[in-house]
Amino acid sequence: MSVQHPVAKPPRSVRFKPAFATPEEIRVGAVIFDRDYEMPGTVREVDAPFIEMSRPTGLAWRVHFRRLRPATDWEQRQLVAVGRLHKQRQKGKS
Repeated sequence: MSVQHPVAKPPRSVRFKPAFATPEEIRVGAVIFDRDYEMPGTVREVDAPFIEMSRPTGLAWRVHFRRLRPATDWEQRQLVAVGRLHKQRQKGKS
């Protein structure tokens, strides 16, 4: 007699309830968490249904608005810390 263990689903197959009903709910400059990249970013442009996001390091990408959710306070602080670190490292390269 063998015991069957549950198997976790791959991350992409997990269904999320959309945090935003329409792209118009997302404002330029807002800090949003991208579930695909698994990191927060700042909204640069809303081009429905896609949102252009960026990080302080210069990374920019586009993502469908249904893959986004508002960033938590901790994630917002994380984004600020990444910006400070990047700025400090850039000073050292001059």
